[in-house]
Amino acid sequence: MDGTNDSHYAMDYSESMAFFNSAYNPTSAQSITATEFDIAQELLWAGSNEGRVASFYGCELRKYTGFRVSTTSDIRSILSITEGPLILTSDSLSLYTRQGLNIFNHRAPYLDNMQCMLMPQSHKQKKIYLGGYGGQLCEMDFDKKILLRQVSLDEGDCIILKYCTRNFIATGSTNGVVNLRDPNSLQVIQRFTPHHGSLSDLDINNMYLVTCGFTRKMDHMNLDRFLVVYDLRNMQQLAPVPVFVDPCFLHYHTMTSTSVMVASQQGHHTQVDLTGGLTQPYSPIINLTTNPAGIISTFSVSTSMHCTAFGHSTGTLHLLYKNDPQCCFNYQSVETQFANPPMDPKVGDLNNSMSSLSSVPIPITPLKLLSDMPKQWTKPTARPTPKIPNEFLDNVRVFQGLACVKNPSTRRANQWPYPPDSDTLAPREQIKFLPDEDDDANVNNKNNQEGTQSDVDVTNLNFDTLSINQQQQQADTIIASATTTTT
Repeated sequence: MDGTNDSHYAMDYSESMAFFNSAYNPTSAQSITATEFDIAQELLWAGSNEGRVASFYGCELRKYTGFRVSTTSDIRSILSITEGPLILTSDSLSLYTRQGLNIFNHRAPYLDNMQCMLMPQSHKQKKIYLGGYGGQLCEMDFDKKILLRQVSLDEGDCIILKYCTRNFIATGSTNGVVNLRDPNSLQVIQRFTPHHGSLSDLDINNMYLVTCGFTRKMDHMNLDRFLVVYDLRNMQQLAPVPVFVDPCFLHYHTMTSTSVMVASQQGHHTQVDLTGGLTQPYSPIINLTTNPAGIISTFSVSTSMHCTAFGHSTGTLHLLYKNDPQCCFNYQSVETQFANPPMDPKVGDLNNSMSSLSSVPIPITPLKLLSDMPKQWTKPTARPTPKIPNEFLDNVRVFQGLACVKNPSTRRANQWPYPPDSDTLAPREQIKFLPDEDDDANVNNKNNQEGTQSDVDVTNLNFDTLSINQQQQQADTIIASATTTTT
């Protein structure tokens, strides 16, 4: 990263980089498709084209969590709310905790090829607006997960959604049209056509609407080297603002109403004042250290305006942060929860006869251990898994990825009767017990010595339908009757 020689603005920032996947492969096709700063904690969220989401902590971008949201779609958008990251794919809307546990996963027919979402914080009712390439703009109740309103888009699609405090919703399409809509009825109030090719990005504040995009010339898309600005007070277009970089990403600076942060796909970043343009004394260009084989695919700014995140098409994440000891993502961040460090195992005193032998770790050795039981003292037996009753399966509910069933309180906690009763298990005809060869040999020898083998027919016993006690009682009865007859 370097800056211009006429200003120390670029020297006030540092750059850090992290790989989205820890097992980074330069030949991998994984790319960053969405980035978002957490509004409550010092976390940066990123999504990839493989349907995975990961979070990074602090300016050092330490890996915090990582999980997979979808196996069939890429991550289209990430929105940070109080509960956690709200993740949008092409056909689903999911909410996760910051530790990676799923809260809900909503799928509906109207979620078709979605691209962007918006949740205004000023509304009392939690509403979320969804747009995409399907030609529909949807309004959904976030708490009830129901569709409130759906309108067809005359411009064909909706790839960008922004909210204005003047009670407007700005929608941008791929054909360069920007519409200001009423958030209650989703009807068009004002329509602009800032670019005659395609729209790259837009941002809006209380006074101005600024866009950047492409113009079609000779069947080719050429990037416009200027920003198109509209005054929302009188709905009039202002003079275009030229910039030195190729503008592809925009974000308003929250400290001033006329300052806009501009970034290009090559990794150039600068700040432009809409009222003065290039005549302002502070317009340096900061160049990120990126892989020239790819391009910048996402651009996000923290709420404190201290940090700027860039997602790269090669699977790397770049953070540009201010050289300040008090640099942070949010001014009043909540402390992030980390896992407790592993505790060292406590080994008991071998000289103490009361110490537990389980505290002694098992050594890794090819030699035979003293705790190994001889084969003549062990016998493998079949103990099939009990069949789950249907009354349990009918009442299963999934909570944070785990199947839970209400305890009927008919058995003691963590206990199961042995031998298991037949009404909760599979039929005993399906259970195959392994015979004990030593026991069979001892019984045959004893019967041969007494001369009663011809009278005792053990095979006539139906052991499959009798319990263990009944088997023992019937065997004793047959042996006693055979001994009396012989006498």
